[in-house]
Amino acid sequence: MIIKIDEGDFKQSINRAINKGNHVDYLKNVLKDFDDYEKFFLNVFTDKNPPHSVYSFKVNYLLKKPVWREFEICGVQEFDLFAEAITDSMEWYNDHMHGFSFPDSKQNHWQLNILPYTFYAPGWEDDPFPTYKSDQIRIENLDYKKFPKLRFEFDYGDGHLFDIEYLNIRPMEENEVVDEFPKVIDQRGVAPEQYPPCDL
Repeated sequence: MIIKIDEGDFKQSINRAINKGNHVDYLKNVLKDFDDYEKFFLNVFTDKNPPHSVYSFKVNYLLKKPVWREFEICGVQEFDLFAEAITDSMEWYNDHMHGFSFPDSKQNHWQLNILPYTFYAPGWEDDPFPTYKSDQIRIENLDYKKFPKLRFEFDYGDGHLFDIEYLNIRPMEENEVVDEFPKVIDQRGVAPEQYPPCDL
């Protein structure tokens, strides 16, 4: 399934500025980065996954161990709902931005805050070019054979980091309905307080 980025007149406005001689080198790099981003996501998406099946993921919180949650979520549901389920399972308010990232093949490991291939919460506007949003992409849309792991970040101020590992997929049972998902099916550890009291 080809999912389109809502880019509006981004490329046209950038090219107009370049033609006027404004910030030419910088803007050419922005266009190149955007092209790389789009090409990367063409390799991420698939139309081979069954939409009306249940997908299992293990979500590990990286800043305190062991804290993890195992989720089931339906293929037709979007990643912004998954983000909300993760924060709910930590007993946090879902009141900050989030992003789901893929590893960069040019790096040997995850590096904090410099992953170029990320799709963000609706309303994210901090990048110099348009990006995919988590309410656009369904669970079924990703090729988990190529990308069995994702990084999830919540609250870019506090930087709560999680690794998400794809586990398996199963058919939806006759007595199950989409509205029952996502749900936690196993968990370990107590999450840190989202807003710990300040010492005065």
